[in-house]
Amino acid sequence: MSCTCTHKLPTFQVAFFAILLLAMPIFVRAQGLAQIRINEYYWNTPLEKVLKDFRDKYKIQISWDSTLVKPFTLDYLFTNTPAPTAVDVVFRNNPEVGFFIDDKENVKVISRAILNASKLTAANQRYAGKPQKFNFTATGIVKDKLSGEPLPFASVLLRGTNRGCSSNVDGYFTLPNIPTDTSAIMVYYLGYYKQLFYLSPHADVNHIVILMDPLTTQLKTVEVKGQREDLLKASEGGNLIKMSPAKLAELPSLGEKDIFRTFQLMPGIGGSSGSSAGLYVRGGTPDQNLILYDGFTVYHQEHLFGMFSAFNPNAIKEVQLYKGGFEAKYGGRLSSVMEIIGKTGNDQKFNAGIDAGFIGVNAYTEIPLKGKGSVFLAARRSYKTFLYEKIFNSFNQDNTGPSVPKPAGVMPGGMQRMIEEQQPTSYFYDLNAKVTYNVTDKDIVSASFFSGQDYFDNSRDMNHSRGGLSVSGGITDLTKWGNWGSSMKWSRKWSEKLYTNNLVSISDYTNSKDRSDSRTIIKEDGTSSAFNNGSIEDNGLKDFCMKTDNEWKWNDHNQVEFGAQYNHYDINYKFTQNDTLSILNMKDKGDLLALYVQNRLNPYDKKITLVPGIRLSYFNSTGKPYAEPRFQSSVNLTKELKIKASTGLYYQYANRIIREDIQSGSRDIWVLSDGNKIPVSSAVHFIAGASYETRDFLIDAEGYYKRLSGLTEYTLRFSHSFGEKVDYSSLFYDGSGYTKGFDLLIQKKFGKLNGWIGYTLSRTRYNFPVYGDGYFSASQDVTHELKLVAIYKIKHFTLSGTWVYSTGLPYTQPLGGYVLTMPDGTTQSVIIPGTKNAARLPDYHRLDLAVKYDFTMGESGKGAIGFSLFNVYNRKNVWYKEYTVDETGLTETNVNLLGITPNLSLTLQIR
Repeated sequence: MSCTCTHKLPTFQVAFFAILLLAMPIFVRAQGLAQIRINEYYWNTPLEKVLKDFRDKYKIQISWDSTLVKPFTLDYLFTNTPAPTAVDVVFRNNPEVGFFIDDKENVKVISRAILNASKLTAANQRYAGKPQKFNFTATGIVKDKLSGEPLPFASVLLRGTNRGCSSNVDGYFTLPNIPTDTSAIMVYYLGYYKQLFYLSPHADVNHIVILMDPLTTQLKTVEVKGQREDLLKASEGGNLIKMSPAKLAELPSLGEKDIFRTFQLMPGIGGSSGSSAGLYVRGGTPDQNLILYDGFTVYHQEHLFGMFSAFNPNAIKEVQLYKGGFEAKYGGRLSSVMEIIGKTGNDQKFNAGIDAGFIGVNAYTEIPLKGKGSVFLAARRSYKTFLYEKIFNSFNQDNTGPSVPKPAGVMPGGMQRMIEEQQPTSYFYDLNAKVTYNVTDKDIVSASFFSGQDYFDNSRDMNHSRGGLSVSGGITDLTKWGNWGSSMKWSRKWSEKLYTNNLVSISDYTNSKDRSDSRTIIKEDGTSSAFNNGSIEDNGLKDFCMKTDNEWKWNDHNQVEFGAQYNHYDINYKFTQNDTLSILNMKDKGDLLALYVQNRLNPYDKKITLVPGIRLSYFNSTGKPYAEPRFQSSVNLTKELKIKASTGLYYQYANRIIREDIQSGSRDIWVLSDGNKIPVSSAVHFIAGASYETRDFLIDAEGYYKRLSGLTEYTLRFSHSFGEKVDYSSLFYDGSGYTKGFDLLIQKKFGKLNGWIGYTLSRTRYNFPVYGDGYFSASQDVTHELKLVAIYKIKHFTLSGTWVYSTGLPYTQPLGGYVLTMPDGTTQSVIIPGTKNAARLPDYHRLDLAVKYDFTMGESGKGAIGFSLFNVYNRKNVWYKEYTVDETGLTETNVNLLGITPNLSLTLQIR
């Protein structure tokens, strides 16, 4: 719909706007160079045309020699870019032309040779005088240039060498044995431009601050060649993947940007479970992953029955995932480690943003604390739309329609049958809060909070009369699950060589399901009868933790890392049927104390990296000590070619085990090992591989083998002893297993078209003697998995597509079933299970497409509109199979995953 209106402006208004337009250049100039924002798109544009735009449209006082800049062109999209940053982008990698800004904010474009000869030290310019200091150590911090946030795990290298280090979790770094005070430092951080920082004799080498420019929506090639823009980086160290949360919107999504769904597109991480955002890493299960959010463990990481991860990408600054073979500083898990660092917020100025789509709304704000710190707040909540209900109904296919009884035919004997339909209530939300305060230049204190909760209520009253009977009561169908956690951290930089992080945290996981039916039936003669049936299931876990992590930069070749950790676990699980029959009632507490030490050894000019380490633990529930030796290594054979290997022993004390249910699908429950019926589980990792990386491409290949022991399952399939009392607490069964496989990644990192191909060949087998002799396929076993990801950028648009293929998951196929009449006249369905996981679901494949348009709102902010299409060709992928038994026999039903599903999203960022 459009509307056209005409209105004649009064003469005084015309005069006012004319004066305003004439005065605009004065206002633009008066606001200062740093306040000017550039919003332009250039494609193969002559550099002189770019400079003229800067001068004429944005009133930047800039001068140049036409013959000097004539050979060069620029390809770049400036989106609300500060003028000094924009000028730096234009010239930062030009070998012949440079610039400097004088004290009156005039930009002078001159030959780089003249620039160096004149010893000018403008931003990113080399000091050309003689060095005055030799062989010294520099310390500093890496920060976001716009927000002032510290950037953890940045790569800090001495230019022209392989020597370097990484910034720690708070952004601090120590770089020893710098040859001269005119050397240059190169800093890399995912989602940011690489930054070249020149030292000078006048610089304070004990308090270096390196400011990184965030990547704009689209960068690249200049004669002034730009840097690549990575969504994921898989080449740093063995088995390590880093991701830029700010780039998630480039990929197709099912209603919400999702860090877990993005990691699922990498080889070695299961991506064929359209029903779960959980991470199945190299044959492991989600509970075998250590998920750390600002230092505390998150035990439940999913929303909406597993469709989305519970982590808000707008609240996350850095994510890194170790796919296996991880270091001694991490413990308590068998498979992988994901470390998530929450945003600290902008410590320079107020900032806010909001996302809205067909699933929910997501808002955040950043509040500075007068240059001493910041406050960050974020909240996300779902609301009911067609997309939310479509996803919800795929998990609850029987729960639709209003709560109105209606006739549904006549049963044998003339009794009328009624069906009641109910519209359930469902939603999810998560909250993030973080306060950071710089007490001194050596001390930082921070407090972080996270809460992710889901709620489902399909309860209803049952009050009606029919056939002379009056029925009163109701059905309770209530499920609540989630995790909240909080941490307080004190970071202290004792010296240029020693840094300490002390942390106290708590994590609280709950999962309660009440599915019960309570009714009273009153007959015409006034007699009544009451009955209760159904089940109640409650699972809770509390984890209180204290830990200290220390980094000691011993010398140029050794960084010793050591620490201690204490955990107190309080885990309970209660499962009751028919109101009175207690199947399980477990209440367990345990204390775990761990010490670790490891040495990050870099001999031979950083071409070799060795990380030997050991973790020693004592678990009071078993009364035993546990030693976990670890070792990681990598060797740079050439600048492009690297080989790597790692191994280690790992123990897990709190496990989420499978409670097998053939009829309606298995459930997972958290329990604490006791060394008896629930043993401490363990794994041994062996990993080896190689990577070949150039500026444009990465080829990474790894083979792996994991040996598992102390696995536990709980099943009722062997409890059918009619007329006999069953000891349900004895139905835990232990086993062992192994995983072996091969991962291959081919990634194009640079250019308008980029993306990757990922392939995994793997086998995961378990051996539980209770199920029979020999090994069977684990429920998460996938033999072949192929993933294709493509991202194409053109002007303000980003087009992307993903395609995932995998062989089918295994499942247990029943041999048959029958209805058994009990002595009291009631009936019970009995299903005879076949060989454990001997059958396979059909192969899984799915295509997703997306388009995103980026726009600016002047100096007030920026935004994006995105449209995605999930499962484009409407593939009917089978989630699992359900079985029912009646007088006619066994009926099998395929429960399918989502078909074709569209989504529209809007993102706004206000500054």
